[in-house]
Amino acid sequence: MISLAQSLKLLKQVSLRLDLASLGRRFYRLSFWGVIAYAGLLLASRLSGFGAEWFNPWSLAAVPALCALVATVAHRRPTPVDAARAVDLYSGTKDLFLTVALLEKSAGDYQPLVAQAAETQAPRIQPARVVPFQFQKPLGELAAIAALAAAAVLFLPQFDPFGRVEASQQVAKKQQMLEDSKKATEARKAQLKTDVEEGEMSEEAKKAIEGLKTALNKMRPQEKTNNQRELAGQQKNLGEMWRRLNNEKLKELFSHSPQEQQFGSANKEKLEKWTRELQEGSSAALQKEIEEAIEDLQRLEQTTDPVKKAELEQKIRKKLKDLNQFAGDRVGSKPLSAALQRAMQQLEMSRMEGMDPKEAAQAVKESLELSKAELQEIAQSAKDLQKLEESLKIMQMAKQLNEQEKLDGEETEGMGDMGEYEEFYQELIAQLGLSGMEGEGEGEGEGEDGEGEGDGEGMGGRGMGRGRAAPEDDSTESDFRTEQSKSPVTAGKTLMTMKSKGLSQKGDDRAEYRKA
Repeated sequence: MISLAQSLKLLKQVSLRLDLASLGRRFYRLSFWGVIAYAGLLLASRLSGFGAEWFNPWSLAAVPALCALVATVAHRRPTPVDAARAVDLYSGTKDLFLTVALLEKSAGDYQPLVAQAAETQAPRIQPARVVPFQFQKPLGELAAIAALAAAAVLFLPQFDPFGRVEASQQVAKKQQMLEDSKKATEARKAQLKTDVEEGEMSEEAKKAIEGLKTALNKMRPQEKTNNQRELAGQQKNLGEMWRRLNNEKLKELFSHSPQEQQFGSANKEKLEKWTRELQEGSSAALQKEIEEAIEDLQRLEQTTDPVKKAELEQKIRKKLKDLNQFAGDRVGSKPLSAALQRAMQQLEMSRMEGMDPKEAAQAVKESLELSKAELQEIAQSAKDLQKLEESLKIMQMAKQLNEQEKLDGEETEGMGDMGEYEEFYQELIAQLGLSGMEGEGEGEGEGEDGEGEGDGEGMGGRGMGRGRAAPEDDSTESDFRTEQSKSPVTAGKTLMTMKSKGLSQKGDDRAEYRKA
């Protein structure tokens, strides 16, 4: 068997170097002309304004990356015959190694002689000399033109003779605003509570009211002092929760009655209904209004009639405007107003040239869904406030009964709803004739220098709000005297005269002269 270990090793090393050298030359040529073409297009773009958004450092960096990919895909790997020809050319062995490369396919008695000659020559030949790597100069040239192209990208001024650059920048700015508004919507959604049913109380309010029910069921008539202490603690807890809700979320909503709405007469009935329902802890009418806006938005996406599109856009815009005005003026909810304002802005973006109308419409839907969640939370807070007021009223009744040592938790132990407690306590108070007793109340007041809140003594029965009018007896004599100064105005007395200069009516002066 003929041994060709040294010869085959040499051919393999030379073949690898031929492969790398060929790939490097192809990459150099593609990159060189690619960067030159990029520079030419860049110059045309900077002068005309067309395609300005495509020319930036990232696109320049993509040129050599793309050239490397093309060079690799289009590359043809050298064969052992190519390596043998390179070795023979370098060493002047007159096709010795070419014969070795083809030795397996040939037959003859000369094979041992050829193998012996090749094995003798192979150790003397260095692959690096057969195929030397000369990358320094090409890489330097490539780096130089790439640096010039990068300088052009960074410092070559942009001209805009046709206004395309400005229009593109406006679209990019609006697109960024749309993305930011979508992120704001998602962030707010993550903060809101999920799976809140209409008319339900929050877990915090439920826990507080359950605590009051448990405390009432533990009351004993003979433990008046302990009962009073427990009721005071419950009153403090419920009162703080009530004040927090009334100040932070619902103060603006409950500061006006539905009849005080200052909107147009056409919307007055609808807006009064919104206010009344929301104060009662329901957002059904408002939710329906938003659902109608979403349905109109879906029809807007599907229609191609420009007249119908304009009508639907106007209809949606009016709904959002009414909702936003109501949210800002009467609900006072900044998160709700922000969600509705985002929806209005996104609706306007959907009409802009260069914007994706479907993407903008989807953003409007997301903002409207967020508005529904905001309304759900406001309605829940209103329901909490209503239930807390009822609980505080019941607790005041319990205080009256405790004063008379008639507060017995065993009688209320089987009751579930707070309404049953209220009905039972009212009957018991009526039987005992306690309705006219002096009571306490939670309240808020406004003074000349600010606002204040606290516990105050009323003149009527216990409960939330104002007491009755204080009893007065007009027949009781006192040292009060009505003191009034004498009026300086008497009949016929001149209080003021007025003189002025100017032209009088024709004939006035003559008449005055004759009269004198």
